[in-house]
Amino acid sequence: MGSALMKKLRVSSVVFLLGLLIGGPASAEAERRPRIEKTSTVSLVEQASERRDKEIEVKVQNDGERILVYVTFVVPVGPQQAWSVLTDFENIPNFISGVQTSKVTSGTGNNLQVSQKGVTQFGFFTFSFDSIREINLTPFNKIQERMLSGNMRKMEETTILLPEGNQTRIIYQADIVPGLWILRFAGQFFIENEAREQFQQIKNEMIRRSRVLASPR
Repeated sequence: MGSALMKKLRVSSVVFLLGLLIGGPASAEAERRPRIEKTSTVSLVEQASERRDKEIEVKVQNDGERILVYVTFVVPVGPQQAWSVLTDFENIPNFISGVQTSKVTSGTGNNLQVSQKGVTQFGFFTFSFDSIREINLTPFNKIQERMLSGNMRKMEETTILLPEGNQTRIIYQADIVPGLWILRFAGQFFIENEAREQFQQIKNEMIRRSRVLASPR
């Protein structure tokens, strides 16, 4: 595949913590479909500013077989408020674009199984994805995820929350072996941009909820 074509490829940020970015060929739907966008109560001006947030640091290693992702950023909310968004599995479709359904299917307490379905877009082609993941929670400090079945050969993720004064630092790491061949050859810049967009949506939701809680009733 030529470099010019690779530059034209764009993927909707769809996975809760990157996993949804890596769809598989078995569920591909070669169809034209408009890119899905989510609305928010945050003003359009604030959205435009937040989408350009360069304070979300993303590092990617991709050797053609395995993708390692590291993300860190600070959000101006406390750990419990950040945690409430990161673990709001049932409502993920409301604030991460491309996720169609997200359901807790089993588990109790801090050990859960979550099923998710959605779409990923490459240029004019749209691919469906699904996943079932095992999630272990350590409130309000760590979230560990492991794919049990779905469109990837391997996906393991860890998210850590660290208090910094009145703010919270989010640290995310993923170890992914994609099932979709094209992502094995996607450039570092390409994956970094998609990861940053996804975490920007998560950060925006944390800020939105904080403003709702702070507003007079």
